[in-house]
Amino acid sequence: MTKEAELLQKAEQEAKTVETWADFSNFLFDPFDGVLTKAFPTKKDREVFAKTPEYHRIRAILADIRERTGLVEGATPKRKSGRFVVRLPESLHAALEGEAKREGVSLNQLVVAKLTLPLSSLVEK
Repeated sequence: MTKEAELLQKAEQEAKTVETWADFSNFLFDPFDGVLTKAFPTKKDREVFAKTPEYHRIRAILADIRERTGLVEGATPKRKSGRFVVRLPESLHAALEGEAKREGVSLNQLVVAKLTLPLSSLVEK
């Protein structure tokens, strides 16, 4: 079975169980865990796959789910994963990594700790 056919098969299976189009989209396109992202890791790979009949079938499945669940209602999953992606300037990322290393914690732990601080405590009075 080709990689494209295998991906289509996985998409068809998942489509039977998802509650919203957003869940299905995340299953496919999540930047870390999406099956399409894993199967075709480079932009070039994804561009080639986007021209296949399997990709067009997957897009049709996504459209069907969106039609069934509604665009707005399906946009917010009922379950929150606790994960979100934030793009940072390289300099800020490097500074946070350095601070985390100095503090002896992971970057994730440092950022979560910083996010729990009220903004007012960060502003000089």
